[in-house]
Amino acid sequence: MKPSCRIVSSEYLDRDVYLNVRCLYAAAGYRLQGRGGADPDLLVVLRGDQGTADRDYAGPIHLYDYVKEYRVDWAARYPASRAITWISLDQPGAIADPRLRHLCGYLPVFAELWRCRARRRRQRPVHVANYKRIPGDPFQEQLLGLIRSGLVEVHGGRWQTVGVSARPLSYLQANRLIAGRASCFGLMWPYQRGRTLSGRMWQAPLNGCFVFAEPGSDPLGCPGVLMLERFDEQATTRIFAPEEGEALARQAAAFWRSHTEALAAGLGLDPAAARPGPWRIHRLRLELLRWDLGFRLQRWQGRVAAPLAGAAAAVRQALARLARALGVHPAQRRGGDPHQ
Repeated sequence: MKPSCRIVSSEYLDRDVYLNVRCLYAAAGYRLQGRGGADPDLLVVLRGDQGTADRDYAGPIHLYDYVKEYRVDWAARYPASRAITWISLDQPGAIADPRLRHLCGYLPVFAELWRCRARRRRQRPVHVANYKRIPGDPFQEQLLGLIRSGLVEVHGGRWQTVGVSARPLSYLQANRLIAGRASCFGLMWPYQRGRTLSGRMWQAPLNGCFVFAEPGSDPLGCPGVLMLERFDEQATTRIFAPEEGEALARQAAAFWRSHTEALAAGLGLDPAAARPGPWRIHRLRLELLRWDLGFRLQRWQGRVAAPLAGAAAAVRQALARLARALGVHPAQRRGGDPHQ
């Protein structure tokens, strides 16, 4: 029987990350297990964990600490685990607990999962992310200026808080949008710069899309990441030839394959984990499509439900006005006693 593996994220699940991680462990021979039941043979933890679950888990743990928002004492967080491998790009200080091992690395990335079919790329840069509240950050202010001037197209949530019209996208929609652009802008939280990577730094280059980013924000040396001293109009007017995008896509695919192979080796996984078969990629892409359909349905329901709720409220208000005009108390219409 295959060994079991449970993938958890206590605060939020980045589904693009989840698909890559799920692909790695499934290809390594693990059977994915949900919550409940017996403890798995391996626990995989995503993001900067702030939860309290699994404290009694005694098996091995792989921790992907790629968000960098929190500093976590991993040995104290999982006191019962016999072996904890902590994967991150920033170098820790001395590690006192012998159960804790640091592996310098990032997340697994599978080009086959995220590459879209080649298409003609538009030159206007795009920024795909939720609005970040970073008071006084020059890169945030510069990017916002480019968006407001129409030089950069934006998609994501919470942009209405700064007077910008934008809409969220599903993971599949975002992937396809970036695949149709020659360049995009990334923006990281200040505490992340130099310590981890933005998801755009792997997903965009795999599709031949160059990424404009802040200085020092690429500690891994990813292909296609162009770090700028400032986000200005000059970057938005840069033209990338189709041949440049095609070469970047090939270079990025080779880079991330090599990285994922090294990661699998560092974790002691079967080398086949870095080279999943086409059927596995196909199944995961179907999962991406299923999430997209769910996202679209939810958006459609929201657009339909809001007008219906407004119409129902208007009808109730009209009936209440009519009842008052006729001198009918609401309790009387229900057959109740208005004096009780």
